[in-house]
Amino acid sequence: MQLFGKVSTQITGSRERIHVVKENLQTCKQLLRCRREELKKLYTDAVQHKYVLEMLDQVNELRKTPQQLASFMAKKHYLHATKLLMSSIETTEGPLKDVEGLNDLRQDFQNKRQQLYSKLLDELNKHLYISSTGDVLQSFQRQGSGRNSQHVAGASPFQRNVLRRSAERMEANTKARKALFEIAQNGYLDVDKSEIIEDTDLLDPDVNSTYFIGIIIECFALLNKVPESIESIRVQMQSELLTIVTKSTHHIITLNQQQHHQNPYQQQQYGPSNNSEELPERNIPILELLDLVFRQLKLIATAHQLTLKNYHNVIHRYSLAQTKAYDLIEYWGQAQAVLKLVLTDYLDIQNDSSDELMRAQFTEQATNINTFFSRRKVQGKKLMFKFDKSSHTSLLEPDTSAKEHRRNPSNVSNSTAKEDALNASVGNGQNLLNSSISKQTAPGLGPDRKKQERQLVCTPDAALVRQIYLPMMGYVHEIEGFMKCKSGQLCSLNTFLANYVKDAYLARGHNRNLQLTIESLSKTQDAWRSIITPEEMKRLGLTRPLLQNTVLVESRISETKKLILDLPTYSDELLKMVCSLLKTYRETCQAAYRGIVQPETEDKRIYSVAWLKDDDITRFLKSLPNWTDLKSSNARHRAQQQSGGKRHMKAEPSEEESPTAVQQRNVREAEMLTSNLGEGGISQQEILSDVGVLKELAILQESMEWFAGRITDFADDLRKPIVNGLMASGGMNASPIVVKDGMIKVLVNLALEFEELANTCLLVLHLEVRVQCFHYLKSSPSDKFKANNPNKNDSLEPDAKVLKLTKVLSDMDEALSSTLHPRKTKYVFEGLAHLASRILIMAANSMEFIDHAGVQRMCRNALALQQTLSSITASREVALDYARSFYEMFYLEPDEILTSIIEKGSQFTEMQYLNALHLICKNRGVTDQNTLAMYQQKLSDVLGTKPGMGVTV
Repeated sequence: MQLFGKVSTQITGSRERIHVVKENLQTCKQLLRCRREELKKLYTDAVQHKYVLEMLDQVNELRKTPQQLASFMAKKHYLHATKLLMSSIETTEGPLKDVEGLNDLRQDFQNKRQQLYSKLLDELNKHLYISSTGDVLQSFQRQGSGRNSQHVAGASPFQRNVLRRSAERMEANTKARKALFEIAQNGYLDVDKSEIIEDTDLLDPDVNSTYFIGIIIECFALLNKVPESIESIRVQMQSELLTIVTKSTHHIITLNQQQHHQNPYQQQQYGPSNNSEELPERNIPILELLDLVFRQLKLIATAHQLTLKNYHNVIHRYSLAQTKAYDLIEYWGQAQAVLKLVLTDYLDIQNDSSDELMRAQFTEQATNINTFFSRRKVQGKKLMFKFDKSSHTSLLEPDTSAKEHRRNPSNVSNSTAKEDALNASVGNGQNLLNSSISKQTAPGLGPDRKKQERQLVCTPDAALVRQIYLPMMGYVHEIEGFMKCKSGQLCSLNTFLANYVKDAYLARGHNRNLQLTIESLSKTQDAWRSIITPEEMKRLGLTRPLLQNTVLVESRISETKKLILDLPTYSDELLKMVCSLLKTYRETCQAAYRGIVQPETEDKRIYSVAWLKDDDITRFLKSLPNWTDLKSSNARHRAQQQSGGKRHMKAEPSEEESPTAVQQRNVREAEMLTSNLGEGGISQQEILSDVGVLKELAILQESMEWFAGRITDFADDLRKPIVNGLMASGGMNASPIVVKDGMIKVLVNLALEFEELANTCLLVLHLEVRVQCFHYLKSSPSDKFKANNPNKNDSLEPDAKVLKLTKVLSDMDEALSSTLHPRKTKYVFEGLAHLASRILIMAANSMEFIDHAGVQRMCRNALALQQTLSSITASREVALDYARSFYEMFYLEPDEILTSIIEKGSQFTEMQYLNALHLICKNRGVTDQNTLAMYQQKLSDVLGTKPGMGVTV
């Protein structure tokens, strides 16, 4: 009670205190209502004063803006200047929009915005076309020749380590390179996350160019000038590229003059050479020019790519959905137009003969090839180049070259639909090129140099196509890769060059070396059975012997490949000769195969070959997993050899088959073969009993498979750029050889035919081993247990034919192991145990009786085969255990067999159990049909309820 009273007193006190608080709150509320208007007025005055102070601060800041902007511009702090200017414009057009005193300042800001945009545009063009290519010209200047330059145009110019004197400079470059790494990862500069370094004096020139492109594009976005800047870049692109050509031409001419003064006997201008081996010893100005120009074009493309990535970033971040940036396809279209103008000058296309002369020249090709070599500059005008506008020569100015008046890019371009618009502007670009060249005439060219004549690094000549074809095709391939042309789609420069080569400089006659190749092949056909020496095997990186003639033919093809590298113009004719050679050799190899597998008499046949002619059997064998896995393993092995050179690498299977899958596959094959054999046996004349013949077949298989792989590699090499030895030795960019797809398909088809012959040889070996199992096992077991067999009680040794089969299998393994790859040897012998086990079990169907001695003999037969096959395959052949278990079942009584099925499950099929029960009952003297019917019924009942536990063979 005391405790309750105490709690009650506390509660009462709390209630009273709460009541007092409520009364105080009500009093405060009443007082605040009385002062409401006064508080509201004070709050309003405070807000107005704050806004006025903010406006004053903004006005003060705007007054400082011109001075700060000038300071930023002087230091080239463009990003800070842009942000300051745009924030000032937003202020004058936003909160201070109605302040009339700021009108002059507002207009001044707009003018400065336009000036800043023009300045940024000039800086961007400088970085795109001057800074990006300056390193190439400097490298060319130091080397004195582009052919000795080790500069790789596609490499990044930001990887050179330059010693710096100042710690501040090193720190700035470190930060800038960190930002460059971000650009390389993301493709653009994230302004919000990167530390902006805009002091150009602290940065390397290389770092400067890449780093500031991202900053300039960001400034365009802040200035709301992204669409205008994109259009300006697109419009100025062609004139800038033409300036690049002009500068490169002047640069090379100057270097050649300097070299000529140092060595008066050096030849200044080089004509075409008929021997390509002499070219690396020369300094070819036209190749230097093309190499120098294209290296600069690629560097400019890299700069444009970086610019586009930054444009795409700002378009996305600033939601400029209506703005569409240009792409690299447009850039390379302009670059191709410029290159076509250069080729038009140096190949002297306008001075070619008429179309009639060209057609007459092509007509004489089949009768008199010497006509093509009588004159160097008799080149017919291409049908696609109709320079019918030459009639306006009289309208030209007097100081214009006779050659220039026909330089209309619309006549020399054969562009795609997207590039037609680009070529329409090349005429204007030509005028720019003419004027630019005339302004940069090199000093000391001689008084005979006409003022109106354009500067060229060498004398124009149609024969120059032999020197420039390989480099130009390399450039074309790179351009098509940059433009991501689809298969079969050619860029305009490719079409231009291909048409010129085909219509104006093709058909120089058949090559003598290819004719000698075919003659050499016909002389060595008698020695096609000879095997290469171990030294040759080591040289080729082989582990199994090949036919000597196969290696000889392959060497001829390698020689032809070298001819294609040197003479790409005649690649079609060379490949036709190669295909003719391969067809002849294919027929020889097929005749050799028929000589191996075809007996002397027509009325006899080889059973394995006859089986292989059955399309169903062939299709079945090739559908099995072991065949597909073998083919995929071979393909992986070839790929590993190509990637790892001659290094031997373990071939791992793509998918490891489970033991159940292997057993099911082997059972299917055994069932198919036994069903196709039928009841008849196989005679001695129907097998290839000579192991030497099988060895020849194995060597032919390895040779054909290796040869097919070489042909496939040859065809694959023709699909991708093949580096020409001339260009590699000259230090110039590698040029690919372009081969028509139709010719490549012929080579691929021929390779498939050789591979099919190799597959046929391997399948014959695979089937021959099984045919011999049928030959030795099919009749032997059933004959051993007939009543008239005198050796039926001799159970100490396996059957004689079984011993003969084990000897044959061992000899085959020895012969094939030395001639076939281990994978193929495994394919030949794998699954043979299942077939042998099936044959042994099926032998019980034809037995008249079997006693204990017969059971022991059959078990010994299975054991002997198991030991031989296990030593060959290096794995325990468990399939023959089931054959032995089948015959051990004959020791049991019928009731014991049924009980075993109930307890352990079925190991064999119902028909096999039924045959065993009939034979056991016959041996036990049980002839009552009712008893046999009872056992059969019990067997059906047991197998109907009891799942199989064993493996069916």
